Amino acid sequence: MRTRDLLMHGSTGFVQGARADGDLGSPVPGVRVSSVNMTRYALYYTPANDSPWAQAGSSWLGRHHASPEAVEQVQIPGIPRLLLASLTADARRYGFHATLKAPFRLFEGFTEEHLLQMARAFCTTQKAIVLEEVRVRPLMDFLALQVNGPLDEIGGLAMRCVTYFDLLRAPLTEPELAKRRQAGLTARQSTLLQRWGYPYTEEFFRFHMTLTDALMHADADVIYTIRKAAEQHFAVAAASAPLTIDALTIAREEHPGAPFVEWQRIPFSAQSERASLPISGRIFFCVGPSGVGKDSLLNWVREQCANDEQLVFVQRTITRATQGNEEHEAVDTPTFWRLAASGQFAMVWQANDLCYGVRRGIEADLKAGRDVVINGSRAYVPQLLQAFPDAIVVWIEANENILRERLEARQREEGPALLKRLKRAKEFVPSTQGQVIRLDNSGPLDVAGHKLLDILRERK
Repeated sequence: MRTRDLLMHGSTGFVQGARADGDLGSPVPGVRVSSVNMTRYALYYTPANDSPWAQAGSSWLGRHHASPEAVEQVQIPGIPRLLLASLTADARRYGFHATLKAPFRLFEGFTEEHLLQMARAFCTTQKAIVLEEVRVRPLMDFLALQVNGPLDEIGGLAMRCVTYFDLLRAPLTEPELAKRRQAGLTARQSTLLQRWGYPYTEEFFRFHMTLTDALMHADADVIYTIRKAAEQHFAVAAASAPLTIDALTIAREEHPGAPFVEWQRIPFSAQSERASLPISGRIFFCVGPSGVGKDSLLNWVREQCANDEQLVFVQRTITRATQGNEEHEAVDTPTFWRLAASGQFAMVWQANDLCYGVRRGIEADLKAGRDVVINGSRAYVPQLLQAFPDAIVVWIEANENILRERLEARQREEGPALLKRLKRAKEFVPSTQGQVIRLDNSGPLDVAGHKLLDILRERK
């Protein structure tokens, strides 16, 4: 049974275990994990790299959390170097840190850039927490830095990390779930495992910074000597500056068994006294019949917003080659449905014998507070509003004569085909559900363009 497992069952004393890093460890030998990308990420608190606390932690463990390379480890009188190195080997792999969200792989459709965008947005709404009474204490079978408070603030930060970033987390594999269940979880912990991919969240969370591995096999005198040395070692840092959770660290494990290394450390910068979560962005779903000039209108607006990092113009995935001024990801039909089956799309619709998809990355953009503009379909509006009730539908219109002139100028259809297009333009009427904004594009492009710009800029 692992250290954290023992902790949550209320065991006492130094008992044999593994780690308290919130991790399953390397995959089960001989079991193939289905995810192609084996890189894992964890959300940590780590002290600033040049701080006394970071220096104390790196010299204690023998590795700085921002580098995979070993550094000279502290010498403890009476404790052989090899013994101390052995008793801190696992802790050294994870580095000097406190876990806020346990290690996870990115779910299909999400990238490191999505993780980074969300982390930056998250940190703008968090405030620093000064930790009280930081002391070296036994935590089941290992030693760790622990605190007396403020526990509610610390727990709240951890839970915000768990919930906000869970969108990006790939589900645990069956072998990983089975290994967790071997620890003898309670019904409540099993529920948390299914919900968050880790059973020791919410009321089971304990803030700590691991200093040793399991000490079950160590002599009592060795344990006492190491503990006293750790108390003296970290007392120097405590005298220099308070330990303060003032940033979120994204740590990365490149492959199973590799050290977790700081990838990004993002300072907290909340303007409010109360920490919160970022305000989600909004979807602007632009629809209209063929000939209404929707593509030209969106391209014009995109050029005007080229420097607006908070506005995303979505590139659709379509089962046709690119044409004209359209920019999309072109795939064949079998590839499209393979992507859909693997969960790559947030939206899927079909029109004019073609398949359209919107990649899941927009969900991360929205969580990061970015507004998303989608070139959509009128027929998909009911499904859109069911999945995203707060979406704003921009219903682009033009009078019938203008539609006919534009369709004829395209020279794609004539005769019955053209009449069919014109008839289809009348088949849909603006939805009465959700927020629908009607936009007339019968005149010059820049006139409607400025109206759409005003709609997009009236945000939050």
